Amino acid sequence: MTYQEIDNRIKEIWNKDYSLPKWVKDRGYVYADPIKADVLITGINPSFRESTEDIKNANTHGPAKYNLDIEVWKKRNNRKWDNYWGPLRKMLVDESVNLTDKFDYLDLFHFREKGQNKLHEEILKHVDGKKFIIDELNLTQHIIEENIKPKLIVVKNKETWAYWGYLYAEKGWSWMGYEFEEIEDYACGKLCRIKGLLPKDRIAPEIKETCLIGTYVLFAKHINQYTPRNVRPTAQLLNELLNKVIE
Repeated sequence: MTYQEIDNRIKEIWNKDYSLPKWVKDRGYVYADPIKADVLITGINPSFRESTEDIKNANTHGPAKYNLDIEVWKKRNNRKWDNYWGPLRKMLVDESVNLTDKFDYLDLFHFREKGQNKLHEEILKHVDGKKFIIDELNLTQHIIEENIKPKLIVVKNKETWAYWGYLYAEKGWSWMGYEFEEIEDYACGKLCRIKGLLPKDRIAPEIKETCLIGTYVLFAKHINQYTPRNVRPTAQLLNELLNKVIE
């Protein structure tokens, strides 16, 4: 998909006459301009801070990886290093490994909110809210399949495991509907490999085949500045996993 096609689709979704909580439309959306990358880290949705800066930054987009550059961050945001992007940088860079040139970041959804409970309590409990989330996730899956095409995906928020289809056997939830082969358990999460698509109830049935067969997916726990070092994915581990899947 071209950037213009992505922008057009987001505007189409957000202009639909969904019955959504007022704060969703009032805050607007933020989305990343995707690039082809070997390593993809995914979150759930852009955060929202009650500040003049965040209030005015509605309906915006840009390269997500710029947030990992400390000097670029300070210049664009007029504040010190951020507690969200700092831990992500630590997952990609250490004394001997730097994966920032091989990386992209993507939130599954584009609405802006810091508290994850609002997704369940104020959006998904309503029919229109679920339709809205399905449309958003459909676009995200097309972006991953057509633009980023990663070899290693780090799902850094446990709340989003279900949207990949990982809980299908346990809960019967398909969502994007990837089928997984479990590879190994790490202190930082569960490593799986995509082996195909589930046969039914996927939110993007028009995707008949996935280009991600063989892609490693590390289902990590929620990672922030308070996450203990021993349960964080490290740059060394991600580099080793990337080298394995490339082999």
